[in-house]
Amino acid sequence: MKKLLIAFVALLMVCSCNNQVCKISGTISDPVDTVRLVGMMDELLDVSAVKDGTFALQCAIDPEIGVSIIRGEDYDPIALIPDSKKITVSMEDGVPNVSGSPLSQELQALVQWLMTTFFENTNKLVAMQEAGDTLGAEALGVEMNNKIVSHCREVYQEHKNDAIGVQALVILKEFIDEDEFLALYEQGGKAVKNDASIGGYYEHLNSLPEEQVITLLENGEFVQEQGTFEDYVGAGKYTLVDFWASWCGPCRAEAPNVVAVFEKYRDKGLIVIGVPVNDMQEATKKAMKDLGIHYPQVLDPSLRLVEQFNVQGIPHIILFDPEGKIVAKDLRGNQIEKAVSNVL
Repeated sequence: MKKLLIAFVALLMVCSCNNQVCKISGTISDPVDTVRLVGMMDELLDVSAVKDGTFALQCAIDPEIGVSIIRGEDYDPIALIPDSKKITVSMEDGVPNVSGSPLSQELQALVQWLMTTFFENTNKLVAMQEAGDTLGAEALGVEMNNKIVSHCREVYQEHKNDAIGVQALVILKEFIDEDEFLALYEQGGKAVKNDASIGGYYEHLNSLPEEQVITLLENGEFVQEQGTFEDYVGAGKYTLVDFWASWCGPCRAEAPNVVAVFEKYRDKGLIVIGVPVNDMQEATKKAMKDLGIHYPQVLDPSLRLVEQFNVQGIPHIILFDPEGKIVAKDLRGNQIEKAVSNVL
């Protein structure tokens, strides 16, 4: 079930590029002053003031990728696919109603089906566990997973060349074996091949299990060399480790906090490293430039570190002492500097 929750996060992370313009208009009752349109890498595509409950956004038409309308931290993103010249969005009881975009409507239907399937079965599963029916709960969990896999396989086969196929494969990769993933990946079009999360997992399956270190120099050049996690953690200094990915919106939002701590405390002996999770190397490098990340990145193609530290979701930020013992974990926001300042 944790895998499915992680997949849901990825499912909501959906950007654009081509010459035709997609105009997105909408009505909302949420008490917000502005809404933002962002791409998968959290790049800002457009901003609109909310006036009398209405807004207007635009981006390039591209059915291969997707966009999200952000209404603030208190609201879930509205995932869309800009596949037409005019898309209308209205919010009714917190549920987005989309018209003018066939792919967006199919995406919303996929999200709704997954949420309904997950929560209905989870409630039954919890009831079985509380009643002591462990075998029944396990059987129901397997049945739910099989149902999700079967449905997403069908969706992928219908949408191998657009953003819906991307989202279906993002979910599938959490459940299917490596050989099936590779076969499905090879069937996919540009939308699949260009996705940083899917491409990162593909690179993981096709890479030698050797860790390497990427560092962005102040002159904008990259240095890539052999190196391991243990070269930094447990090597005699406090070390802050950020498990993250370029395709993860919350990770990108947290990056400025990590960068600020790095800049403030590196002269006091703090070491900071990143560990990209299921990310394409080129996407990682681009995000490092975009976000001003100059601390080293330890590439973990075998996912050894992800498993060792039981990383179930990202960002996952850990502070280690000079001997390599965990001082604090699951750090976010101002907790990061507070944890560091307590020891330096």
